[in-house]
Amino acid sequence: MIPLLLLLLMLAQAEPVEPAERLPKPEPERCLGFIAMPGDEDARPDGLTYEQIAPVLDAVLPTALHCPRPTGRTQLALTFALVIGCDGLISSIAVVDDDRAPEAYLQCVSSVIQRADFPAHDMAEGMPVTYPVNVRW
Repeated sequence: MIPLLLLLLMLAQAEPVEPAERLPKPEPERCLGFIAMPGDEDARPDGLTYEQIAPVLDAVLPTALHCPRPTGRTQLALTFALVIGCDGLISSIAVVDDDRAPEAYLQCVSSVIQRADFPAHDMAEGMPVTYPVNVRW
């Protein structure tokens, strides 16, 4: 009984965990090389498909619901511009449409999205992705 009480006291005094910290930090993967066939000047890297991108983002987004809700808001429509590096990590993220959400909330959601773990791909400069996020409480 005493160990359980001690554990409860420790949990009560523990600092709150940032939502992004609830997710594992992704590790970079080896980039896939792109090799055009000789004579095929129109060849372009494939990058990632929607089927490869959507489930990864869908897996991390529920964690953003742990970001503190902006006061007085019942819904938000946000848009993020991501660049997914060839190593599968997000190399940049920017808010394109903030729907007048507070900066702290945008930073929290951005840090959650940053934890997305994509497969490696063949676009050496990264793959740009526009990601809409609609939240309702």
